[in-house]
Amino acid sequence: MSSHGLKNGYDHYLNYGAHEQRDASFYFSTKTFISENPDFLFDEQDGPFIAFLKSRHHPRTMRRRLSWYFDPAWYRETYPDTQAERIYQEHPLAEYLVNAGALSHDPNPYFSEEFYRSSNPDVTAAIDAGVFHNAYEHFLNYGLTELRRPAPQVDLERYARDPAVAHDVRRQTYPTVFAQYVALAGALPHEYSTEQDGELACKRAFMRLASVYAAIGGPKCPDFTCDVPDVSIIMVAHNRFAFTMTALSTLRAQYAGAMQVILVDSGSSDETRGIENSVSGLEVIRTEENVGFLRGCNMALERVVSPFVLYLNNDVAIMPGAISAALRRMGMDPQAGAVGARIIRTNGLLQEAGSIIWRDGTTSGYLRNAEPDRPEANYVRYVDFCSGAFLLVRTEIVKQIGGFDPQFAPAYYEDTDLCVQIHRLGFRIVYDPDVVMVHYEFGTGDRAEIDGLLEKNIKIFCDRNRDYLKSKLHRENVNILSARSSTPDEKRILFIEDYIPQRSIGAGFPRSNDIIRTMVCDLGLHVTVYPVFPPRTPPHGRYPDLPDRAEVIWDRGLGELARFLTDRAGYYDILWLARTHNAERLREIINTCRDALGHCRIVLDTEAVASMRDMGRNQVLGRENPLSFTRMLQQEFQATDFVDQFMAVSETEASIISDHLGRDVSVLGHVQPPLNNGPQWADRRDLLFVGSVQNDASPNWDALMWLNDCILPLLDTVLPPEIRLRVVGHTGPGIDLAAALTHWRIDVVGAVKDLAPYYNAHRVFVAPTRFAAGIAYKIHEAAARGLPIVATQLLCDQVGWISGADMMTAAIEDPQAFAHALVRLYNDETLWKQIRRNALHRIFVENRPDVYADRIKRTICPEENKTQPL
Repeated sequence: MSSHGLKNGYDHYLNYGAHEQRDASFYFSTKTFISENPDFLFDEQDGPFIAFLKSRHHPRTMRRRLSWYFDPAWYRETYPDTQAERIYQEHPLAEYLVNAGALSHDPNPYFSEEFYRSSNPDVTAAIDAGVFHNAYEHFLNYGLTELRRPAPQVDLERYARDPAVAHDVRRQTYPTVFAQYVALAGALPHEYSTEQDGELACKRAFMRLASVYAAIGGPKCPDFTCDVPDVSIIMVAHNRFAFTMTALSTLRAQYAGAMQVILVDSGSSDETRGIENSVSGLEVIRTEENVGFLRGCNMALERVVSPFVLYLNNDVAIMPGAISAALRRMGMDPQAGAVGARIIRTNGLLQEAGSIIWRDGTTSGYLRNAEPDRPEANYVRYVDFCSGAFLLVRTEIVKQIGGFDPQFAPAYYEDTDLCVQIHRLGFRIVYDPDVVMVHYEFGTGDRAEIDGLLEKNIKIFCDRNRDYLKSKLHRENVNILSARSSTPDEKRILFIEDYIPQRSIGAGFPRSNDIIRTMVCDLGLHVTVYPVFPPRTPPHGRYPDLPDRAEVIWDRGLGELARFLTDRAGYYDILWLARTHNAERLREIINTCRDALGHCRIVLDTEAVASMRDMGRNQVLGRENPLSFTRMLQQEFQATDFVDQFMAVSETEASIISDHLGRDVSVLGHVQPPLNNGPQWADRRDLLFVGSVQNDASPNWDALMWLNDCILPLLDTVLPPEIRLRVVGHTGPGIDLAAALTHWRIDVVGAVKDLAPYYNAHRVFVAPTRFAAGIAYKIHEAAARGLPIVATQLLCDQVGWISGADMMTAAIEDPQAFAHALVRLYNDETLWKQIRRNALHRIFVENRPDVYADRIKRTICPEENKTQPL
């Protein structure tokens, strides 16, 4: 400083700082002075501080507030006796700073010298030793940061915890928490946008709820006493007793299994010091000072005894099923080294659904501020990392790594780095949306301090993981979709169907379900399921009969498809279009979005040739076909010129399509592993029909009417009256099977979640279908379950089986023959066993999952199979 001709800091301030409108000290804040004294005039060259000094003797100036730390008007009114003693008529601040009564005069109504000294013996000793002029000097330099109580009525620590106050401190609306308390006279801030105000209100509600958990005691105390734990929980707490009790109480309430809970009391000064009185079975590690999250976790890791360790924040509330879901994921996925949660903020919006690491080392919580039920947040995937607020890790892995790297102490980026080290060992980080918790974000840290730690630790992280970061994407919005998964090179499929392909719907949807399941579970592809007609109401959780790794876009539909394709430009490798009629619906959209689709190949899975079904219906009903079969095919396939690859369900239909279009057509039938573990002939009874009835023009409606009117009456005298026919399956709007099916043997069951009990209980499966296209899924499904079938010859021909050997059959115009075949199969145990055995053999040979998966792979990746015969 002397080299610049300046004697000290004050010299610099008078010559430069005042003009630059810097703050002079705690007692003179340029920003506060200007905002509180808008009528004060000053020369821009001098600045407000020098102008104040020049006019400090003016009576009006003596009442002006210079900062939030001293109130001159209050001081003059509170200590009027000082006026008589005043010699130089100085500003009250000058008098306060130099007068002999510094230990008896307070600077404002929110600080008490007497209270502060009596509450803090260390301060009194320091004043007596001449270290501080008075107690207020200690408070401004140290006590304020430590949130010590400045006066009996001022609970600064509690005030600082309020989310609105914390928000203002983060954006530096006021220089300190105490300054804000003084400025607002202890009131809470309230002028925010609707979004901010909503989250602040939610945080306050969370804090109030936490106080309820903290007050629960006696026999209702959480108890974690156990012998052999399923999982070990590590939690670090520095004060915030109510938050910790909320976390522990919800943890205990949501998982009944054995848990080892290791709580690190990191230098707490509140009720946390006696938390054993409120929670049983805790293993508590105490430190005299606040060692921080990282060091606390590493200390606790040495005590972990279970196969899995869960790092858990103490400012969270665990939602139902979270712990069970995380442990289940670990058990089912040997590649999983760690499992993270869907984290929801107190305002009900997402904090993250898995997180992204960018090439520059920065990170993003995927879908932050989105609704938690967004489809994009509700599927399982491998990610770069998940927040340490909830991170379940295999104990052997984290101990091999050595826990969190101490370089990141006291906190931040340690969880990101740990996940990278898990990746290096060949394991994956799994985001599981069934693992849900609510997080009071920034509930245990100061935002300014957090920002400083982040700036420091990101440099350490980048230096430590420079080779890993080279493989990551650049931080750009266009890369978010690809970056949300840590396996960006996986093939991506957009699967478009009429409806979400739930198995209970029938009508070809079980086959679509099988295709998706094979793509996801056997081939490791990323599949986005997009229904043309989305459900009218949101699903309760995920769709249980679809793979949990499938992304199901349930909330959009045909009207939003063009925008969806545009938003995901270049993302998909394959557009898999189910059912030929959707080609006409989507043709214009696909042509419009051709640039967005880029290299994407389009596969049309015809599912069934509708022209064959329509021809059959007209024949059965005695109607004349208005068009030739060739003309019907032309109409059915007229909008398919944009298709790259055609697929049919059978060789017969593939040949028809190929002859008509002059294109190669692949064949993909049904997949059905044999499941012959049901009862034998003597332990079964009754008849079973399974099928979806969407409307009164469907093949299954006609089949049931034929069965009701023409076949069952023939059984009245040849089967015992106690033998029933149960009709199981989905029905469309306006369909009342109970009213339409009048035969006394029929019991209409309707849709069921699980068909297995019905396949295992009945003796004969009945399929009286008189017109159809494709292959009836129910034939393969019933046979795979070990249930012999009586069907029309039409269905037997479609699956390519042998009548009398693989199933019993009859012609579609002969109800007498159908009834005879049914009675014979029902009563003849030897025939029943023969048909059952032959059908199971067919299933084993023709419907193997490995062959099925290979056929799909050859369609999706034709370039890999050019030299391999199909």
